[in-house]
Amino acid sequence: MTEYVEKGDLFTFINCNGRLQEEESVIYFRQIMSGIEYCHSLNICHRDLKPENILLKTGGQIKIADFGMAALHQTSSHQLRTACGSPHYAAPELLRHQFYRGSAVDIWSMGVILYAMLAGSLPFDEKDMAVMLDKAKRAEYRMRKYFSPEAKDLIRRILVAQPAHRITMDQMWKQPLITRYEHVDSLHTRDGLPQDVLRNSDIQPIPEHEVDAQIFRQLTALWHSIPEQKLKEKLAAEE
Repeated sequence: MTEYVEKGDLFTFINCNGRLQEEESVIYFRQIMSGIEYCHSLNICHRDLKPENILLKTGGQIKIADFGMAALHQTSSHQLRTACGSPHYAAPELLRHQFYRGSAVDIWSMGVILYAMLAGSLPFDEKDMAVMLDKAKRAEYRMRKYFSPEAKDLIRRILVAQPAHRITMDQMWKQPLITRYEHVDSLHTRDGLPQDVLRNSDIQPIPEHEVDAQIFRQLTALWHSIPEQKLKEKLAAEE
């Protein structure tokens, strides 16, 4: 059974309602941060973050959808290079077909989403696709005058052409725009350290005969270096 999301996706919501107020934008953005941070903690990067993949519920909760492009982060001996996702939200290193860190690519896309929520339009959006891609590669965009100083600072620190200089998730939690609205949820502790979402979870091993075939196919795509039988044994293990 698929969960019902009453307000549809963020792309349609922005198109119908225009730009969002800063508080509403950050309420959604903090949830995106928390969800993607959790994925990154499991060594998974989304690689196709965009407003169409952010679903909204009436209570203000968001759901991150469509992990069809997701992949494991690279290790010292394995790096990502597959070009994927939507060009308007793709990081410069991905557009340049370079090896890249999935976490940095996700953070760039999150910055484009934040800009879109606050402005009601995209930072990189030209009629000529070649011009748009060139500007995105150079992180060349127009900052809106009505953005708050804190919002401008965060966007500038995310939309950086060189991934090594791009803000990290840990740094983002301590950034002034994000801390200004920390009272709206309990997603992070005040010292900026992530909460252990698994600490109080009742996680039980999954018997092999109960493993969903469709979900298992997605797992084998993510952990392609692990033999299928070994992966099933890990799901059934006590730890």
